[in-house]
Amino acid sequence: MPFPGDDQGSTIYSALSGLESSAEELIAKASEASSSLTGTSQPASGIDDGSQSNGTSPGDAKSRGPVPHRWVIVGAMALAFVLCNMDKVNMSVAVIPMAADLGWSPSDRGLVSSAFFWGYSLTQIPAGWVSTRIGGAKVLMAGVVLWSLGTLVAPPAAKISLLALCASRVFVGLGEGLAPSSATNIMARLVPEKERARAVTAVFGSLDVGSAVGLLVCGPLIHAFGWPSVFYLFAALGLVWSAAWPLLKPEERDPDVPAPPPSSSPSVSDKAVPWGVFLRSRPVWAIIVAHFAYNWGYYTLLAWLPSYFELSLGLNVESSSLLTLIPYLAMTAMTPFVGPVADGLVSKGWSVTNVRKLAQGVAFAGPAVCMVACALLTPAGAAHAPASSPTTLIVALFSAAFAMGAWARAGLYCNHQDLSPEYAGALLGLSNTAGALPGILGVTSVGFLLDKTQSWGASLFYPTAICQVVGLIVYTTFASSKRQSWATD
Repeated sequence: MPFPGDDQGSTIYSALSGLESSAEELIAKASEASSSLTGTSQPASGIDDGSQSNGTSPGDAKSRGPVPHRWVIVGAMALAFVLCNMDKVNMSVAVIPMAADLGWSPSDRGLVSSAFFWGYSLTQIPAGWVSTRIGGAKVLMAGVVLWSLGTLVAPPAAKISLLALCASRVFVGLGEGLAPSSATNIMARLVPEKERARAVTAVFGSLDVGSAVGLLVCGPLIHAFGWPSVFYLFAALGLVWSAAWPLLKPEERDPDVPAPPPSSSPSVSDKAVPWGVFLRSRPVWAIIVAHFAYNWGYYTLLAWLPSYFELSLGLNVESSSLLTLIPYLAMTAMTPFVGPVADGLVSKGWSVTNVRKLAQGVAFAGPAVCMVACALLTPAGAAHAPASSPTTLIVALFSAAFAMGAWARAGLYCNHQDLSPEYAGALLGLSNTAGALPGILGVTSVGFLLDKTQSWGASLFYPTAICQVVGLIVYTTFASSKRQSWATD
């Protein structure tokens, strides 16, 4: 694979630079809208180096309570990520009654489920760049507002046409695409290195909580109020979060976490993001490949598990969503152990690189084995042969795969900040662009292959296992957590 050089990096940066004014205008409008709801004002500048710009002194920040301010912000971001995946998983459950009402084929289901990722992939690199330039707090709020509005209009869009519904899901993806890089930017600036794995695990692990909560409530909501209810409720929760976010002053530093020392070199917000340099770095490519491989399994299963349980096991929408919930509960139960164990190994003298590789290795190898086993237990033609597979064993395998997948939160998801804290948002935007492609290619291909082969193994399980093995090999070989020469601090 040829690596783009500095010329291409400059081209990308030049293309992105035209987005700055429009992005800042969008974010400013979102901030003004939220401020009008809450009666507060939001500073126009990016993240500062202390609390003075917010009109508070370090003593004021410290006196707020026993929980450090940075962990209040981490908690608020975790809640946003819960809502984020609730707005992903609602479609994977609602698609069952929607398909029945609107006469969709498996290919139509795949198209609707993948539409989200068209928007999600488009905002990854711009989100990383804008977060680096103006700070992640405003970018995150703009993202939550955008994806909540996209969720709100989904029911009427579905009544119009399949294309209109896909368009609404693209807007949800555009908003959610702003979240990972903006949150990474905030954590890289506010959370010290010794707490990094715990903070990243808390925030990105909340995606799994969001999946579990969404699956838990979607079935009963649809049964009681119809499928539009899951879109209206989840959208309202996102708009409430957006109104409350500025009140927390997410740009304020804790007094016990010193700001970086003054430097005579230009600040990162004044310089071009070195995209070409990133793309010549082996550790960066290790993250990119790992992100693609990990998300192939995560996104295809997120989109297709309820349909798998419906078509293969003959379950209704409520039972399918509740059965799908079990693997996500296993992942959620594992998540609290991941960060402390990883940080504990570092404290005991393990190299950060070896900890990242160990964690990501577990997240790849375990699910790959489980997917092969699921393929062997699900016979060809199971899409039209309900109750032909051992339900309990398959659910147990999914649960084991998801629980081991949680270790990625201490693997590749921490790796961007290891390489360069100040470019962490941009790096995550780059790798998450690759990570969004499985949502398009993988989710769509499952429906297409299922139509053609009538085999869940050929369409879902074996492709996932192959991706996990490739990711394991590449990440174990090339990944590193050493601060790179192009990091400016």
